[in-house]
Amino acid sequence: MPEWDGRGLPPVAQARVERFTESGLRTSLLSVPGAVGAEAAGFQPAGEVMGCVVQRIGWTSMIATTPGQQISTQAAFLREGYRLALARLRREAAAIRADGVLGIALSITPLDEVMHEFVALGTAVRAQSAQRPGFVFTTELSGPDVGKLVQAGWVPAKVITGFGAHALYDYNMQFQTNTWAGNTEVDAHTELVTAIRSAARAEFAEGVRTAGADGAIVSRMTLDTWRLGEVGVSGVASVFGTAIARFHSGVAAPTSAVTLLPLNRS
Repeated sequence: MPEWDGRGLPPVAQARVERFTESGLRTSLLSVPGAVGAEAAGFQPAGEVMGCVVQRIGWTSMIATTPGQQISTQAAFLREGYRLALARLRREAAAIRADGVLGIALSITPLDEVMHEFVALGTAVRAQSAQRPGFVFTTELSGPDVGKLVQAGWVPAKVITGFGAHALYDYNMQFQTNTWAGNTEVDAHTELVTAIRSAARAEFAEGVRTAGADGAIVSRMTLDTWRLGEVGVSGVASVFGTAIARFHSGVAAPTSAVTLLPLNRS
C-alpha cells in the first residue's frame, strides 16, 4: 500500500476518486425521499464521500494530572477528531468536483482503551445550474431539509461542532446523593451540566460566526457525565449543527415541514 503523509487524499480515497472518474458511476447514501428533496433543491448526487481519523486520547500523567485537566484534554480530543474527519470528507468531495455534501453522519467508535475512530460519511452533490458555490458546503441536513432551506432563501454552509467540558468538587454531594437524601437537587450536577452546555453552545456560536454565516440549525446535543468519587463530578457536552447563509433577503428561515413537492419542475 502506498505511504500517505497525512496531506491530500489517502491512497484508498484517491483510488476511489479515480474509479468514479473512469467509470462515471455515481453512488449515493441518500434515501429516495432524500434524493428527491436534493433534486428539488437543485442538486444531483455525485458520489458518497468519507473522512476518517484514528486518534489516541492525549492525556498522560505529565500533561494531565487532575480530573479537570484530563476532561479538558478529552474535549480537545473530540474537537480535533471531528475537525479532521470533516476536513478529509470535504477534500474528497472537492476531488470529484462536488459542490457540497448532504446528510453527513458523524460517528466515533472506540478501538481500545485509548484509541477511537472518527468518521464523517455523506453524499456529495453537484448543483444543476451554471451558478455554483465557491466552496464545498457540508451539512448534516437531509435532501428534503436542504430543499426547504433553499425554497426559503437559505443555503447550508458548514457543519459546526461545539464542546464544553468541566470537572468540579462539592462536599455537599455526598449528603445529597446518599440513600437517605430523598428527592433533592444535587447542586454539583446542576452546576456542571449548566456550565458545560453553555460552553458547548458558546463554542458552537463562535464557529458559526467564524464561518461567516447568518445563522445555524442545531441537529443534536449530547451530554455525558460521571462521578469522581463521592464528592466530584465531570462531564462533556456537545452541540452539532449546520451554519446557514441567506442568499437573498426578505425571507425567513423555515419553521415547518414542506409536505408536498411539485412534480411539474421543468
